[in-house]
Amino acid sequence: MSLWHQVIGPITRHFRLRRGKFIHQTFPGIASMRICDLGGSRHFWDKIELPIPREKITIYNVDDGEVQQGANLSAGDIRTIIYDGRHIPAPDQSFDLLICNSVIEHVPPAQRAALADEMRRVSKLVFCQTPAWSFPFEPHFLMPVVHWLPRKLGYLLIHVSPWRLLSRPDAPTIRNYFWGTQLLKRAEIDALFPKGEIIFEKALGMVKSYYVIDRARQVSVVSAPAPGSPPRSRPLHSPSSA
Repeated sequence: MSLWHQVIGPITRHFRLRRGKFIHQTFPGIASMRICDLGGSRHFWDKIELPIPREKITIYNVDDGEVQQGANLSAGDIRTIIYDGRHIPAPDQSFDLLICNSVIEHVPPAQRAALADEMRRVSKLVFCQTPAWSFPFEPHFLMPVVHWLPRKLGYLLIHVSPWRLLSRPDAPTIRNYFWGTQLLKRAEIDALFPKGEIIFEKALGMVKSYYVIDRARQVSVVSAPAPGSPPRSRPLHSPSSA
């Protein structure tokens, strides 16, 4: 395990387990659902602690290396499909729930609306999580405000970020990862999911991530706005949140 993963692991584990608990509470019938993990990995399912039979999960990703990295390959049978990143090769409504976790910020902005349409096409329910642009700490590089700066300046600064110093990526990886990562503002979330419910994951009293629950058709899930919240958004409350 790299030094980067030793440092970032405990942090990501905390939020991953909280996210898994939220998913389980929101979709109580998840154990019997057909799951599409869009842009995901086997490692995610090894760590999130959800009671889902592995044979019910299908991962779609553009890179097999990302799917397999850090995974326990002997644990269950998750189907993986490499695709073009645009058209999900599955029939309409072929899944009960699509999970897209920390992926859409890596999709080129011009392609995001079409991908959100694809999510709704292939699945009855969509759960999409993405880091919030408004949070002052950029989670991919573990660096404050770098995502608020002009892009060329941000690119220079991430060369001294904890991610760069601890994981020691080569120059093409640095370039591709930075220019391929662009966090979303709330207005873009609203535009991509105009009928979705938006939930705020908070850290230090600020919105750290957005959770979006979208429905291709009317399906009953345990998810209701908190009293006094706007109809399309609410904060995430859980025992582990501040």
